[in-house]
Amino acid sequence: MNTAVPLKILTVCSHNRTRSVMTMVMLQSMLDARLGDGAAIVRSLGFGPEGIPSIPDAVAAMKRRGFDTSQHRSRKVTAKNVGPADLILTSERNHVVKIAAMSPQAYRQTMTLPEFLSLAELDDSPPAESVRDWVGGLTASRSARSYMESDVGEIIDPTGSAPRAFEKSVVGMEEMCRRATHCIVRVAEPPETAKRFSFD
Repeated sequence: MNTAVPLKILTVCSHNRTRSVMTMVMLQSMLDARLGDGAAIVRSLGFGPEGIPSIPDAVAAMKRRGFDTSQHRSRKVTAKNVGPADLILTSERNHVVKIAAMSPQAYRQTMTLPEFLSLAELDDSPPAESVRDWVGGLTASRSARSYMESDVGEIIDPTGSAPRAFEKSVVGMEEMCRRATHCIVRVAEPPETAKRFSFD
């Protein structure tokens, strides 16, 4: 598939200060390397107060990988800013539920990152018309009623962990971002014309 409109991805965690920020910058960098600048735009959101910096451990972990997240400030999930997303990757199942309650139309595009991997890596369906259609197809058989009882992988919040445990968690997120990038690249091509997109 080929489109002039960039792929729009959101990463979401509880407060948009740790997990979603780190997965955002790592996933953006990996997609840029594989698809080219402007082919995908990754943004992050949370459910806590707005305007709060990332936690120091997250800033330090990203700095070790060559990313500067010191200027990041938390932004809040709203029905408006989740609507345009082709793919929404959350840290926890409860985040999926909250987004679905806020914007039922976004339910099919929303998965925990581990859940996305479990579905996308096994997907052998025919090519979809768009990445958004492909993502919706991954969750087409997912019942909203049974979702809370289902076995869905989550990313544990490393906030407050000892340095070694925190870094181990980040390494795990980094590997998940690599795997997610591989899955996305399988179905996405660089846009002919990179257009800027805002979730605002």
